[in-house]
Parts: sequence; C-alpha cells; structure tokens
Amino acid sequence: MQGYSGLFWVCSQSNRCYKLTSFLVGIGYSYSLCFRVYLAGKGSYTIAKELNRDNIPTIRNAQKWNDSVVKELLQNPIYEGELLMQKTYTTEVLPFTKKRNNGELPMYSIKENQPAIITQQQAERVREIYAYRRIQMGVDDSGKYQNRYEFSSKIICKECGGIFRRQKIYIGKPYEKIQWSCITHIENIKKCKMKAVREGIIKNAYLTMWNKLVSNYSEILYPLLESLKSLRTSQEQEVQIFELNNKITELTEQSRILSRVVQKGYIDSAIFMEQQNTLNVQIEEYKKRRNALLDDNGYEKEIDGTNRLLQIIKYNPVIMEEYQEELFTHTVDKVLIGKNGEITFRLINSLELTEIITRG
Repeated sequence: MQGYSGLFWVCSQSNRCYKLTSFLVGIGYSYSLCFRVYLAGKGSYTIAKELNRDNIPTIRNAQKWNDSVVKELLQNPIYEGELLMQKTYTTEVLPFTKKRNNGELPMYSIKENQPAIITQQQAERVREIYAYRRIQMGVDDSGKYQNRYEFSSKIICKECGGIFRRQKIYIGKPYEKIQWSCITHIENIKKCKMKAVREGIIKNAYLTMWNKLVSNYSEILYPLLESLKSLRTSQEQEVQIFELNNKITELTEQSRILSRVVQKGYIDSAIFMEQQNTLNVQIEEYKKRRNALLDDNGYEKEIDGTNRLLQIIKYNPVIMEEYQEELFTHTVDKVLIGKNGEITFRLINSLELTEIITRG
C-alpha cells in the first residue's frame, strides 16, 4: 500500500502504536466498504472517485484510485483471507525477468491464510456481479467496450422488434437533448411507426419502477423465488444436486484442513500443492455436474437473477432520489417500448414491470 514504508518505525514508540493500529484498521474498513458499496450497485469508477475524494491510501504503488485499481482490489482473494501462490514467475533464460502469471504456470491457493475483511459469500457475489457487468456492458476478451452507453442494445421496439439507436437533437443548442429511436423507424418509417423516446423519460420511468419494487419487494420477489424453486427441478434432480453439493462441501473442507496443515509445517509445500490441485480438480468436476443439472431445468437464470435483485436491495434498501447508471446496468436485461405510451423493464430475472410514459 502506498506510503507505508515510513510508518512502521512508530511501533517502537508506545504512545504512537495505538494511532498506527487505528490508521491501519481504518484502511481495512475503507477497503471492506469498497465491497459493500459495489454490492449496493455502485460501479468501480464511482467508487474510485469517492475514495480519492476521501483521501484513502491506494493499494500497491498506484498514485491514485482509478477504475482499474478498484477492479484489482475487488478481484483480489487476499481480502477474503486467501493467499494465492505463484501469481508471478521468473523466466528461465537470460535476461531473467519477473512476469505476471497469466496461465503459463499453475497457481495455488491457501485458504484462511490471514484475517478476512469480507466473507466468502460477499466475495463470490462481487465476482458474479463483476462478470455479469462485463457481459451487460459488452466487454469482449480483449477488455474493450463494444457498447458505449448503458442503454445500447438494450432498448427494443415492441412493434417491430428493432433495436433503438441513440440520437442527439437540437445539437449545439442550450436545450440539446438525447433521444432513442427504433432503427427500423429511422431507416423506413413505413415499416415502423414507433416514435422516439427521450433518454430522460426512460431514466425517470426506471426510477419510478425501481422505487416501487424496493417498496414492495418482499411481496413480489420472495414469492417469485419460492415459485421458481418449486418448478426448478424434479425430485430426482433435487437429490442429485443435494448429493453433489455435499461432496463439494466435503472436499472444500478437506482443502481448508490441508491449508491449515501446511501453515503449521506438518507437510512439505510441494506435497501440499499436489494434493491441493487434486482436490481443486475434483471440486470443479462436481460443480460442472451440478451446474449441468441446474441448467437443464430452465429456471436457473431466473432464480439467480432474483437472488441478485434481493442482494442489491439488501445493500441499497432506500428509495432512490436520482437515477443511477450502475444500478440500471446491474438490474435490467431489456427495455421494451410500446406505442401506447408504456415502457416495460425486463429485469435480470425475466420479471417484467411496466410504467406508463409521456413522450417528449
């Protein structure tokens, strides 16, 4: 972490030890706060901006917080108490250089290696949201954005099925506006009569819809979740999934015990890595079999999406006063525009909620 090299001398002076300890604990709290606000719907760019505003020290040698630094923190398993070994390696030929391990060599993890500032459940949810956001924002394997705006490729015309395109109107005027228009209507008005919709109208409709959902989620989402679970699998599939989950739990516990054993020096690190790798392979195999069973039932996407919505509302339960791009991106799959003045939000669990809109 930046700026730590000159701090540790104060431990030799008892009257300053407490201040240093409080400082470090405060940093740990700030880092855990990053995870909590990310789970609440804020994006990495917004989090970085707020950390810089509050003068929170950065990780490693970064001069200031930015989008990539926050993403590195969110994806680092060390904050859930895990030590990842062999993240870097040194080349075997001259000139010897240290490189980041991008799959050239196997990496090994030691669970519960140090105190955690977040739970494993929170870390898993962060990774899921992170992966989902990459898909929603159109990030390809090279890490570049295919969609520049949060509404890109999401707004669909109910009349013809066409995708809405972003347009600027009154360009250069003080009252310049953004609107979204059906691409079919743009190309041939005779094939689609759908009128354009102002961006502000869509944002206000989402704000109204979300606040209604937050106010009534217990009557909407929990019953929906229970219904989906009851429809999800047959009794035979439930038994198989239950057995696979037990095996995964058992092997995960063995992995944790093995980590504690190697920490105490009871086994050689080479033997540990070999056994740990074997356990990881078995766990992944059981997970693949379990996920294959879940994918066959046709409701896993809806169940997972409903759980995501409940998690977001849990960390952000208040009525929202202003539209938030990050929240929209995390919660909405598609926006359906109808010609009779309605806008329908298809959420990430396939639930559709409609608001009547006024075009402008």
